[in-house]
Amino acid sequence: MELHLLSNGHFTLDKSLLVYAKYQGEAYEAALKPLLIITDEKRVLIDTGIGELPEKYMKFHIVKRTPEETLKTQLQRYNLEPEDIDVIINTHLHFDHCGNNKDFANALFYVQADELRYAHNPDRFQKSGYLQESFDVEVKYIPIQGSHRVTENINILPTPGHSIGHQSVVIRKGGKNIVYCGDAAPIRENIERRNIPGVLYRSDLALRSIDRLRKIENAEYIFAHEREDNLPKCL
Repeated sequence: MELHLLSNGHFTLDKSLLVYAKYQGEAYEAALKPLLIITDEKRVLIDTGIGELPEKYMKFHIVKRTPEETLKTQLQRYNLEPEDIDVIINTHLHFDHCGNNKDFANALFYVQADELRYAHNPDRFQKSGYLQESFDVEVKYIPIQGSHRVTENINILPTPGHSIGHQSVVIRKGGKNIVYCGDAAPIRENIERRNIPGVLYRSDLALRSIDRLRKIENAEYIFAHEREDNLPKCL
């Protein structure tokens, strides 16, 4: 099994969106880090990064991405094209995690059923996170409920709270559990200090999900928006 942490650039946001009730007014360049997993069975991609934002979003979020950081170019580093990907796991359907879904016409997309339903008609306080043009595209969504085994060593773990149907991914490799947290814990502080993210569907579920991730044995965490590479040693 090969694991490759890709770079889809950065986008700016108020850091308080990553940590509840802290860092208000502090601009942060959040990393965008899809994870490519290549096994003998499948080619799997966790999240698809951010796409082209509409003008009304650009006054709040500036996308910084070099030509080498487009998702297609990143895949080509491993001799892959978007059509070669078998499975996409969207941790959730906020615009910065599914922005390139449309490019993967051959993949099966695993998304929690609640997330797929809610994305089409979110509550007002969650509405800005969902851009319909990012997720409502001609791809093959597989709605799942709860935990799901993708392969023998790749497992989806429900971690709701940030969104109604958020999910994280646990990859077993070399005696370690590589945990792709998604936005259940977008930066290291969320796990290390039990600080919930600032964008929430339900705060109690968000804390419960962080604690669930913290209890995973032999875990090495990937934080999707942490600016440092934070590569697990066994990648």
